[in-house]
Amino acid sequence: MYKMKEEVCKEIKKKRINRKLARTIGVTEGYISQIVNHRKLDISKTVAYATTKAISNKLEIEDVFEVF
Repeated sequence: MYKMKEEVCKEIKKKRINRKLARTIGVTEGYISQIVNHRKLDISKTVAYATTKAISNKLEIEDVFEVF
């Protein structure tokens, strides 16, 4: 299970890129919003990976998400 790191959440909120991430990954904007606002905590590795790479190809999952 993965949980988005707080500093990444703040950056996504600041840049307002929920819609861009959702379109890139192929999920709803509401789903991204749940992840960013920590209302969705049981994120799969596939979604975590896709989200990470949508943010930046240079990042790894561990840079964006906490594993628990």
